[in-house]
Amino acid sequence: MKKTLVLCVDRDDDLGRKAKIKSPVIGREENLKAAELLALADPEDSDVNCMFSAIKTYDELENAEIATICGDIKVGLKSDEKLANQLDEVIEKTRPDCVILISDGAEDEYILPIIESRIKVDGIRRVVVKQSETLEGTYYLIKRLMGDEKLQKKFMLPLAIIFLVWGVAALLGLPSMGFSLILLVLGLYMLVRILHVEGILSKVAREISIGLRSGRLTIFSMVISILIISIAIFSMGRIISTGGSEEQVAKFVNGIIWWFIIAILFVPLGKFIDTYFKEKKVLWQYILIPFSLIAFGLILSAFSNIIIEILKEKPIELIIQEYVISFSFISKLIMAILIAFIGSVLYHIVEDIYGEKK
Repeated sequence: MKKTLVLCVDRDDDLGRKAKIKSPVIGREENLKAAELLALADPEDSDVNCMFSAIKTYDELENAEIATICGDIKVGLKSDEKLANQLDEVIEKTRPDCVILISDGAEDEYILPIIESRIKVDGIRRVVVKQSETLEGTYYLIKRLMGDEKLQKKFMLPLAIIFLVWGVAALLGLPSMGFSLILLVLGLYMLVRILHVEGILSKVAREISIGLRSGRLTIFSMVISILIISIAIFSMGRIISTGGSEEQVAKFVNGIIWWFIIAILFVPLGKFIDTYFKEKKVLWQYILIPFSLIAFGLILSAFSNIIIEILKEKPIELIIQEYVISFSFISKLIMAILIAFIGSVLYHIVEDIYGEKK
């Protein structure tokens, strides 16, 4: 007779966070105890019903085993990795032939491909909690949903931003602009959710907060860099939109290259100063950055005029005669190579001296 594993999945680890129970939970008595503790911690958690349904399913089978696996509050790759590791542990300990998945919603069923890659799935049972259809019950349900931290981030946050943007636009008498901003906000929010960059954004925000509290110059140098780049881009757009001549565009492109280089230089400069004053450590490798950026700028500046002339569909022979073999083009390339070489030599000299002292 084949052995069936009744598997309950808690993708966001409510069991661990609320009931302080370590997963995986294997066995009927252990799962019953865990379900009771979770019910006492949060009687309205849907995972409580899911676990009791799993126990009921287990009792209906003859040759079966029951287990609950949990993920992480940060639902995504980290959570699914934990679930996969716990599933491997459960399969190794129970040795089942097939699985019946007990789920309280579509979110938990996202790991179905992970389960199917390891063992045969014989069935899926989704637990739906019966709710009263009265107005009072609906109000109470909405109230509880608004108090749920997970749902606040997923649904209430974008709704709050939409209402806020629309309200401000209405006060300013710009409803059409408000609608455009709403679409922009929703698009950015969906892009963040799809690309799973919430962790990166929260890390950046945390670093900015720490930097402001500790007085790190890196934060301010990054802000200066962003402002310089923004001003350069807006100036470029203004020249193009006002129908600037090709000569004006060429001059501005040559100028914007150096604005970008200056902006980028502020970032390692702030990091260099912060590291020196906070850790009493000199980042010798940063010495090479200014030389590399200046060399890079000279190369871009040398080729920018050629690219613009190509876009103007001038004959290649004429471009070669007027620009490629010109004194300005050749001198910029030679200066770029010399500056890059000087920076490399200086870096190796400083590294040898510092290395010997260390």
